Amino acid sequence: MRLRHIEVFYHVYREGSISAAARNLFVSQPSVSKVLRHAEDQLGFPLFERRKGRLYPTTTATELFQEVSEIYDRVSALDRTADNIRNRKGGHLRIGVLPSLGFSIVPPLVAAMRSADPDASFDLSTLHSDEIPSGLLEKRYDLCIGFDDEIDERIRSQTINAVGIALLAKPGMFASKTTCLKPEDLIDKEMIGLRDSGPVANRIENFLARAEIEPVTAITAQTYYVAAELVKLGAGFAIVDGFTAKRFASDDVHSYTLANSPTLPFVAMTLDEDSQNDLTQTAINTLRDLFG
Repeated sequence: MRLRHIEVFYHVYREGSISAAARNLFVSQPSVSKVLRHAEDQLGFPLFERRKGRLYPTTTATELFQEVSEIYDRVSALDRTADNIRNRKGGHLRIGVLPSLGFSIVPPLVAAMRSADPDASFDLSTLHSDEIPSGLLEKRYDLCIGFDDEIDERIRSQTINAVGIALLAKPGMFASKTTCLKPEDLIDKEMIGLRDSGPVANRIENFLARAEIEPVTAITAQTYYVAAELVKLGAGFAIVDGFTAKRFASDDVHSYTLANSPTLPFVAMTLDEDSQNDLTQTAINTLRDLFG
């Protein structure tokens, strides 16, 4: 099928009539009918049956539509991207960021950069730590923001600051009035675990192992935000990065530091060959101004 066949088939299938498809495509009904007949000739099987003035898709058309729909959506996304590129007045930056940094870091960064350069545009995505190397190497992102600086020799990591780990719990879960807990305070308390092999999770695991502490883990979550929300509902305590702890700390959720707990670098990562890109370097400088 050619792209024109796909476009016409998609709209006829969705609308159930030639006239409605023609209106959506801003063409004449005979033009839609001609393209549809040509598509059926090329495929070698009918796509629609006409009953009482309406078109009904055949079984094969329904089977085909799922694939066609995906292609049509991709082409539409391509058109939107081309429009965005055409209408840009300034530089464009594609940023990938860990979910735990998505709320705390990126909005202030983008707001500050837009204030300084209203013509700059941004594309923002969240990703996990193990997706950062491929995202940069495949040039899907210009800049990634995350933790740790041991990624890949082809990737340049610039440390912005260091962040610690923290514990979130409902008020009253720990008897101590202090804001700093000792590892032994966690014994026999229910912990919300994390299905994450990233640098923060690794440090949490190593910290607990060194302290010879094995908290009771009845619930595991994939993201720190889900874990923090569970804390708020009284499901247990969670150990998270400092940015997540700061965002969720409130009257309902207390944030504690942990004695002798580790810190880890908060870094901006670029392809080494692209690290001198003006807008990328501006973003890194802005990160340092805001969070360094």
